[in-house]
Amino acid sequence: MLTLKGRTMVITGGAGNNGLAMINAALENGMNVAFLSGLHSKAQAAIAKLDPKYKDQVLGFAQNPQARLKENMEAAPDIYNENSRMKDVIDRIAEHFGGIDVCVNAKGGHIRYGFDETDKTIWRHSMEVVESAFVNAKLCLPYLEKSKAARIINITTCDARNGGWACDPSFAAARGGLEALTYEMARELGPRGITTNCILLGHIEGDVPAEDKLSDETRERLLSNTPVGRLGVPQDVVGAFCLLASEESGFINGARIDVNGGMIVG
Repeated sequence: MLTLKGRTMVITGGAGNNGLAMINAALENGMNVAFLSGLHSKAQAAIAKLDPKYKDQVLGFAQNPQARLKENMEAAPDIYNENSRMKDVIDRIAEHFGGIDVCVNAKGGHIRYGFDETDKTIWRHSMEVVESAFVNAKLCLPYLEKSKAARIINITTCDARNGGWACDPSFAAARGGLEALTYEMARELGPRGITTNCILLGHIEGDVPAEDKLSDETRERLLSNTPVGRLGVPQDVVGAFCLLASEESGFINGARIDVNGGMIVG
């Protein structure tokens, strides 16, 4: 049995259906959860989707208050002010729950662009997922070092391996960068008692933006390349997440878990 009860998780990208599936599993197993989103109001809207019985186990904040400071201050003037920074948010979470044990970087948000369409603005936007993971982990680091079983989990996609099902150079490069960052963090932070692993997702139906909805032709092509004979759903992410977040996963470090039904080998 995996030990999750009483552990505190900080998660970016938790407002999507993949994130909510992981968060519900965490809460059901007795974990505390702190959402980090682009907007305080978005984090609160995600919390509203959860069972009210978990209200004492969950918090929600703007990950980077300064990015949209006016909106965040309007949403929660008792929390944010002109001097609010990301570090303040992490410190508030750790103080409320008594520490941080698990840092999950699941930030998504991207519209697919082909090679000809991609410019520097699109490229930089895609790379934000790597920067977000680095900054979030670094700010959590002082608290992770105090945990008896500290974990960093980076959620990326199989685009990191094979370019994915749609051509998109900036997305593939960013996802590959997040996988590479995982290995670097595993090597550097492992001796400090913190394991770092990544989950590579295939196409997860129910957690993609409208512009990523598959045509019937593309869906059939993906199905034909997936040995298990179906595409993923958000609940498929939960098993890998629970394993990597648990106290029992202490010797798993620098690992890549493919949650794609065998798409890469199909």
